[in-house]
Amino acid sequence: MAATWRSGSRVQRAALVIALAMSAAGCSTMADLSGVPRPGYQKDGTYVLSAEEQGLGCRELQARQLGLQEQLEALPAKAVQQMQELPQTIAGAWGRLVGASDQGVPALAEYNEVKAESAALNESLQRKGCGTSVETASIKR
Repeated sequence: MAATWRSGSRVQRAALVIALAMSAAGCSTMADLSGVPRPGYQKDGTYVLSAEEQGLGCRELQARQLGLQEQLEALPAKAVQQMQELPQTIAGAWGRLVGASDQGVPALAEYNEVKAESAALNESLQRKGCGTSVETASIKR
């Protein structure tokens, strides 16, 4: 009888751990399932500004945009360096082998995110009538 109780206790503990993990992960996945975009980089390659970012004035938006432009100029060289190195993980190697062109190369994924944020900031600059927007750099393929 004691062996049955112990194995039942293990099953209950495992169920509890699974339930806790699902509830912790549920917060982020529920927003994805509902279709409501949350601030930040989106799965479709766009970027949604947070309420704080939307409240920034022209000067702050332009300063952030210049910082992003510097990142966009530096990331292509970093991406080339990462492509020439061996992948650090099996997932990275697999991503390069069969995945999208930016999988397995963190600098390319970061480039896509920064470019999307830059486009969202440009849109906000134009909406607010802040003058000319900063053009984003692009990687030539």
